[in-house]
Amino acid sequence: MRILCYGDSNTWGYDPTSGMRFAHRWPKVLAQQLPQDEIIEEGLNGRTLVHEDPYGKGRCGSAVLEMLLRTHQPLDLIIMMLGTNDLKTMYHLNAEMIAKGVRENIKIMQNPFLYERYAIPKILVVSPIALGETILTTSPWVGEFHERSYQVARHMAKPIQEICAQYHCHFFDAASVACASKADGVHMDEENHRKLAYALAKEIRNMQKDHEKV
Repeated sequence: MRILCYGDSNTWGYDPTSGMRFAHRWPKVLAQQLPQDEIIEEGLNGRTLVHEDPYGKGRCGSAVLEMLLRTHQPLDLIIMMLGTNDLKTMYHLNAEMIAKGVRENIKIMQNPFLYERYAIPKILVVSPIALGETILTTSPWVGEFHERSYQVARHMAKPIQEICAQYHCHFFDAASVACASKADGVHMDEENHRKLAYALAKEIRNMQKDHEKV
């Protein structure tokens, strides 16, 4: 399979200690777990679901998604993990509004006219990890996120899962297996990248088994 990993800095592999890029980020570890598949990385620091960042151009996911899908087709599976940057103070969003952003991206991914002669890929939506407590105290991102961000992050999974059910997408909650580093309360460390990759590999294998039964 050709699998597109579409996300933000936690897909890009941002190291919360150095600000550089982990070699063993979850898409790379996933590729090791699924050697028969081709893993395509499309992670970007600061990427949002549907909002333009006035301080960082080109970060709106829905604005570039069609181009990304056309660039990388044919695709068999899209893994989308976005929503963390939509928690930023400047957007003032609740969990349900963030889930609507997920919905808008799904609608783009399910548009049959984007794939020409190819089949519409399956979609696995991954709700992001929660923000850690240090986001309120010692994190370098204090101010970009606040108490409300911290609370909303803990309630995103359910409305996102409901959207996935409505649009017949697969769903996985990253917070069930991974967490943010204490270094900044936003980004995973390498160990949590591994945990997420192992869990997603298992999820994908189960999806393949279910498909074979049909």
